[in-house]
Amino acid sequence: MIKFFRKIRQKLLSENKFSKYLIYAIGEIVLVVVGILIALQINNQNIYTQERSIEKTYLIALKEEFKTNKNKLDETIALNNNIIVGVDNLIGLFQKNVIDTISEKVVVNYFFETFSSEVNYTPSTGVLTEIISSGNLKLIQNQELKQKLASFESSLEQISHQENEINIPRLEMMQHFRNQANYKRYLEELGSDSNWESIYENRSNKELFKSLHFFNSLYFFQITSIAANRSFYVPIREDMEATVKLINSELNKQ
Repeated sequence: MIKFFRKIRQKLLSENKFSKYLIYAIGEIVLVVVGILIALQINNQNIYTQERSIEKTYLIALKEEFKTNKNKLDETIALNNNIIVGVDNLIGLFQKNVIDTISEKVVVNYFFETFSSEVNYTPSTGVLTEIISSGNLKLIQNQELKQKLASFESSLEQISHQENEINIPRLEMMQHFRNQANYKRYLEELGSDSNWESIYENRSNKELFKSLHFFNSLYFFQITSIAANRSFYVPIREDMEATVKLINSELNKQ
């Protein structure tokens, strides 16, 4: 093809047909430019198709990751609600003349409900972390979705900070329990068998409810636990639901 065009140029020049040669040369340049533009368009289309394929793969993986994390969050919220109920029960024992009407076993059960588990939300972020660290977040076309994905890690950091705030009074109360409670009697009320008697056999765990420090720590524990639900867990749950809806919307377009 190149030889063919060269022969035409040489023939026009040898025949001194400069005007026709100029027109031909311009036409040839136009053809080359058009060819380059077509090649660029094809290349751009191939890149676009490839990027949309990668985006779809990411969206599918993100959808599953966010659904899993939402289920984990539901479990965390349920656990935190149970702990809040336990705290309410313990605080109720500080009411005047109430502690004497409650059995030792009820007190122990309230303690167990409140302190047997620690609230710690640990979502899976492997897919999202890979997308952000690799710089491929730019492949997500939906700007609202991109913004939610970019801010998700920040929301998790806020939750982690709040959980640390919850653990401060929790650890204080557990330390107070270890120092002041009758742990042997506590375990026995929960069903542990013991065939020996200690010198503290008759010491009641109700004695803990004479401590102002324990009372104040319970209140702080209650406030931070409730705040975790209202200000952190529930809002991020709603945000995760919105994120999954955006992902579904994008997948339906493809």
